Amino acid sequence: MSDILKKIVYSTLGLYIAFCVSLFIWVIIYSGSGDGDTLEHVHSSWLVFRGKVPYKDFFQHHNPLLWYLGAPFVGLFEYSLRAVDAANMLAVTSTIITMFYIYRIHKNILNSVLGGLIAIAFFALPQNSLYNKDFKPDNFMVMSLVSGIYYLLCYIKNKGLFNLSLSFLLFFISFMFTQKAVLEIFCLGIIVLYFIKEKKMSLNDCLVSSILPITIYAFFLAYLFSHDVLGLYFKANFELNSYIPEVFHTRRFIHPSYEMMVPIFISLYGVYKYLYHSNIYAKILGVVFICEYMIRMFYFTPFIYYFAFLHAISSIYAGFTISELAKKYKYILLVVLAYFVVLGGIYANIYSKRITVGDSYKYGASGFVLELTNPCDYIVNGYRIGYNLFGKDVDFIWNLLGQIDVIAATIGIRPTADLEALIRKYRPKIIYGENYYDTYREYRGEIGVHPIHWISKHLLNEMYLPLNRDNLYILKPEYQSYDCKYNYRTKTYEYVDKF
Repeated sequence: MSDILKKIVYSTLGLYIAFCVSLFIWVIIYSGSGDGDTLEHVHSSWLVFRGKVPYKDFFQHHNPLLWYLGAPFVGLFEYSLRAVDAANMLAVTSTIITMFYIYRIHKNILNSVLGGLIAIAFFALPQNSLYNKDFKPDNFMVMSLVSGIYYLLCYIKNKGLFNLSLSFLLFFISFMFTQKAVLEIFCLGIIVLYFIKEKKMSLNDCLVSSILPITIYAFFLAYLFSHDVLGLYFKANFELNSYIPEVFHTRRFIHPSYEMMVPIFISLYGVYKYLYHSNIYAKILGVVFICEYMIRMFYFTPFIYYFAFLHAISSIYAGFTISELAKKYKYILLVVLAYFVVLGGIYANIYSKRITVGDSYKYGASGFVLELTNPCDYIVNGYRIGYNLFGKDVDFIWNLLGQIDVIAATIGIRPTADLEALIRKYRPKIIYGENYYDTYREYRGEIGVHPIHWISKHLLNEMYLPLNRDNLYILKPEYQSYDCKYNYRTKTYEYVDKF
């Protein structure tokens, strides 16, 4: 490649990557999104910040590392929508770290700076929802898996127990962000066993490298046991989640976005053309790509962010494929540059027309609700709509009512609660004023036929006023005859009688 062409390619790709990262940040600051998972994990992080123990003080069906990572950032902006911004900026940081390790895989393992830049460009902007900036465990799982793969390849290339230990630790961390990673770790485990069999990896090194993750997990389980929630942890995180594919019976699979399909198609071609003849590092990446492709296309993928790791690994292998093709066909680099220039232009046009919004609409109804409530108030999330960031919950299971509580009742965690009785008891400031339906049946096409929680008109007329937004209702003034004070003894906000 001539020096002039190299400068054009590198500078164009660099500008495109910078544009993508800037777009993530712009959306967080000025536009946001009402993504339910983000709001769920911000609320869980806040509960952890407040000293609550997952599975004991509040229900969750994910591994907890994300909430402990997010807790200080969410707590720093407690009772402000800036907490969501901070959490999303943390997610962008994880995306940037993932880009860094994608580049290191190419530069230090595959010896191709060009491939690294192309791979990052493919990874940087997957599709219109920009899930890379959402506070989801999947983004952090991908960061840990990609960095773990890098250190695994470093071990195979240069040996060194530290590289392997760090790799295994990062794989374990990915699992502690979300148990979904167990499928990818299983595939990586098969690769490791193969290399042990072929004497390319030391069994003793693998055993030593496993000590730290096993020890940490043992201490974690002991901690849960000490709080008498070990059984619930396994039931909620593994048995309950095994039912989730059945919830999404009619939409168990979705198709990757166009922007995701480009590196996937290139990687499929690369596997066909180069897998057999490539070096051992490219072979490993190709096998990981094939495994993840099979998992996502044939197991369970109801939402676009489920493709997060497939998108990352296909971007890595697509970068390798194009860098190999460019050795023979220089013109392909011009095609690649044209693709990213056009794609960047399309997104610049889309987001130049996207309306910037104030806090009342930035993250769905959450900012609107936050303006109407104080730290003492209880809040009830709606059916398929979450907005409770810092309000108190009326029940142990507080999110995705009509889905999670239905599964929990099905597998014997606890019976479905009487939501109306809880509303009468705690008098939450904000409630959802319509019925909550059984999503098992809803996603099978029986929408509106099988309600799980009924919010009676009598209750609404007696205690609440409509807010004329998202079927939300606010408690009548006569039921709000309390002041909100901070109790320094209990370290919580509590109602006190007005004098």
